[in-house]
Amino acid sequence: MCIHCRQREPQEKLIRLQCIEKKITRYQGVGRSFYICNSCLDNKKLQKSLARICKIDPISALKMLKEIVDNGQSSNP
Repeated sequence: MCIHCRQREPQEKLIRLQCIEKKITRYQGVGRSFYICNSCLDNKKLQKSLARICKIDPISALKMLKEIVDNGQSSNP
């Protein structure tokens, strides 16, 4: 389920991420994680959801997410 829009999708259609030491990273196989759907990536209010999940400020949360998506790391392993 996407943390932002709460839509349920198959796991392979969602982007799996996690917070490690207040940084958003691609899921590394250990620890808690969360999912974001592709349709929410362009939503301006997504930064608030990410900030709440990772307990960081919204602007840096959105910046970290954009780096992950731009680097092509958005697909699941």
